[in-house]
Amino acid sequence: MTFSEQASSRRLQMPTGEVIDIVRSGRDNGGAAFEVEALLPPRLSGPPPHRHRREIETFEVLDGVLRVRVGNETRDLQTGESVTVSPWTLHAFANPSDRPTRIRTVETPAGQLEDQFRVMATAGRLLPLIRLARINVAHELSFHIHGIPDPIQRVLWRALATLPSRHGKLS
Repeated sequence: MTFSEQASSRRLQMPTGEVIDIVRSGRDNGGAAFEVEALLPPRLSGPPPHRHRREIETFEVLDGVLRVRVGNETRDLQTGESVTVSPWTLHAFANPSDRPTRIRTVETPAGQLEDQFRVMATAGRLLPLIRLARINVAHELSFHIHGIPDPIQRVLWRALATLPSRHGKLS
């Protein structure tokens, strides 16, 4: 699937095996919220610990087990359980089980997550850092990876965003 086809698709197939179905796009509701249902493959390690400046994320387990880290606490959520992550709160998630896990995630307000998913779905196995940097800069550097001081991250994200990539500028 090409980038333009993936950009209009409501179903995204990620290189790491997740299948993401877009329930509500921020593009359709003035940026109020972005909502997805995702099927996470067994033993998925998930994203690195990170924070968002202004977005609230809610994770609800529809089926299976989701290991979530919120701040310094890590716990396994079971079917029917959920957790809400406030802005600036360190968080990460994974599927620790031997079977798929189905989750619903809502980002309020809609931030960079939809654009990140769409770019990663077309990227293959190599993380498209330049394209992700452009998204982060366009969203006022809302995404912060844990372990790298924020002033250094801001400089790095901005520098990466100016580099040429084989995909050109994001549309």
